[in-house]
Order: sequence, then structure tokens, then C-alpha cells
Amino acid sequence: MTKYTTLATATAVSASSSPGEINRYSISDGHYSNSNLPVEARNKSWNDDFFDLEESSEIIAVFDFDYATMEDFNTKVGVASLAAFFLYPPVFGLAVLGCAPCFLRRNVEWSARSQHVALTRDGIRFVRDRRPTCWGLPCTDAGRSSKTVPYDKITDCDIEEPAGNTCLCIANVLTTVNIDTASSGGPGNHKELKITGLTDPVGFKKLVWAMKRYCAASSGGLGQQPVTAESMHRDAGNSNGKADQRSHQEGESVALLLREIRDELRELRKSGKSAGGIGGGAASAAATVEAATEMVDILATSTPADGQGADTDEHSSSLNIV
Repeated sequence: MTKYTTLATATAVSASSSPGEINRYSISDGHYSNSNLPVEARNKSWNDDFFDLEESSEIIAVFDFDYATMEDFNTKVGVASLAAFFLYPPVFGLAVLGCAPCFLRRNVEWSARSQHVALTRDGIRFVRDRRPTCWGLPCTDAGRSSKTVPYDKITDCDIEEPAGNTCLCIANVLTTVNIDTASSGGPGNHKELKITGLTDPVGFKKLVWAMKRYCAASSGGLGQQPVTAESMHRDAGNSNGKADQRSHQEGESVALLLREIRDELRELRKSGKSAGGIGGGAASAAATVEAATEMVDILATSTPADGQGADTDEHSSSLNIV
């Protein structure tokens, strides 16, 4: 029996050979690059070689079916169903004429051993290979079918433990893994995928959830740039540039307002000089204008137009009231 493992230096080791011996199914170094995958994806081993022809870099792990238990259970259920047909003689007669009792075990074996499942980088891949049915004639073969459920579409992955009996007397011994997506459910509680008879259903469930978290984190990393010191510095530089631009605009607004005040004061000053000889009221108004002029000069000197001291003298000189 050939045993496969997901170690980075994975090899296919024959179960009958010594631990250090590598047979003709050996997998070259780097066949599986799982060092960057979740811990649950490492050190996995399996015996199913169905996916050997698949792209090796896409396979994360293969999970084996307990074919012997599946065949035994389903054969018992088939025999019990045939026995129940005694209550319906026409149906039982047709089953006997079709040699159903003779090919029952073969059909159960064909159906069970055609099932294969693997976890790939894209999702859960379940395959039912081409298989004989009925009497095993080529004209009755069932074609190959496959289904892949992406990790990001999975909403639930739970285990249905065996309990109770089937056909009243056959103990249920097969564990079922139910996969749900957003489109599953509805009438009859439809499941997106049901996998029955895995040898390690708990490990399968753990790895499915681990791969879902891994893919979610990977897709989030592609859409969002990581926060680094360089990006923070760049963002801070952008913020400072916007602040300087806003300060420059505010400085220009203040300078414009001061120019308008300056022009008004010039007009008042001229009016005060022309009315200088009319009583003390004119003298008081002239004094007020002088005080206001000095205040505007101070504001013009202390308020740069663009927030920088280098341009203070230029704007101050442009606002001096003469």
C-alpha cells in the first residue's frame, strides 16, 4: 500500500518497506509547498493515489474513505431492502429477473470506490470517477462527475455522527460531513455537499475551517496594503502638505481682509485731514484712525500669507498703510 504525506520533502513510502526506503512513487522535493499553509495542513498522510495525475501544487491534502466499512454497511442495507420486497411480489420478481441479488455486492463496491475527496488551494474537490453499474456492461457505465466548493462560499461544515439503526436492524456506522453554502438549505434541508465514510472526518473539518481562515486572510492582504513605518511616514507627509496648503489659503484670506481695512482707513484718514479745522470732533476721529492704522500694521506684520516666516516681510510691506 502506498502512503503519501504533505511534508515539504514528501515521499510515497510503501507500507511494507522499511521507513527509509523510497519506492518508485517517490515525490521529489518541493512536490508540496505547504510551509506557508496552516498547521493543520502539514504532516497529513493518505493512501488514495487518485489525485496523482492532478497538478501537485494545487493539492493540499487527500482524505481516505473507509471503503471496507462502506461496502459492508451498504451491502447489508441492500440485502435488507431486497428482503422487504417480499411484501411486493411484482417488485421482488423484477429484481430477481434483473439479477439484482447477484450483482448487489459488486454495485456497492463500484459505487463506494469511485468516491475521492481532496482539499485543494481553491476549495473542497469531490470526485466520483467513472464506474460500472447494474451488470457491469460498458453500456451501463456511469460517467465521471466532480464538484468543487470554494472555501469563501462555505458557511458551515459540521459532522453528523452515526446513531440508531437503518432498516430497524442495521446499526449506522458511517460518519457524514455536511458542507453548507449560502445557496444550500431550503426545502428538505438541502446540503451543498455530503461526504459519508471518511476515515478522519474530524481532521477534514478542522482543515476545511483552517483553509477558509487562511484564504480569507490572504484575500484581505491582497486588497489592503500592510501598515508600515514607510506608509505612516508617507501619510504623515501628505497630512502636513494638506495642512500647509490650508494654512496658506487662510493666510491669503487674512491678507485680503487687511488690505480692505487698509483702504478703508486711508479713506477715513483723508477725510480727517480735510476736516482738520472743524472742532475737536475731527481731531478725535483722526486719533481713532491713527490707532486703527497702527493696529492693522501690527496684524499685517504678524500674519504671514502662507503660514511660513519667509514670506512675512513681503506681505507686511504690501500691507503697510501710508
